[in-house]
Amino acid sequence: MTVVKEAPRTFPTLSQGSIGDDVKYLQNTLNYIYGAQLEVDGIFGAKTIATVKTFQSEYGLTIDGIVGQQTWNRLAEVISNPGLPILRLGSKGDKVEYLQDLLNYFGSQIASDGIFGTETEAAVKKFQRRYSLVPDGIVGNQTWEMLFQEFHD
Repeated sequence: MTVVKEAPRTFPTLSQGSIGDDVKYLQNTLNYIYGAQLEVDGIFGAKTIATVKTFQSEYGLTIDGIVGQQTWNRLAEVISNPGLPILRLGSKGDKVEYLQDLLNYFGSQIASDGIFGTETEAAVKKFQRRYSLVPDGIVGNQTWEMLFQEFHD
């Protein structure tokens, strides 16, 4: 018996000005990953570009705001293998408290209250600068990896 595998879906390259269902899919995916609150209108505008660039930065991709095959592939990986969430100014909850505890272990003196405020953001930026990461104050994949690596060394 021969098993025929369905070919993976390929998505078109999307950039500023792109419109249609693939853009809606992208916007829904970014909303799911980030809680980005993008309007799912199928129009690749300024807010979609900014969110794509943030995603690309956090996952070590070329930061160009263009959604090509590498960005699509990484989006698919993130969706299929959810790990720790992306945390940023305004995030709340147990994962933020865990982050704050880790940052305090590395010398910060911030409240472990589960609220990602300006003090937590400043501590994240300080950590990112210390370990040669982009100091954007957003805790994405690269920042989590460095936190864990340094904590376990």
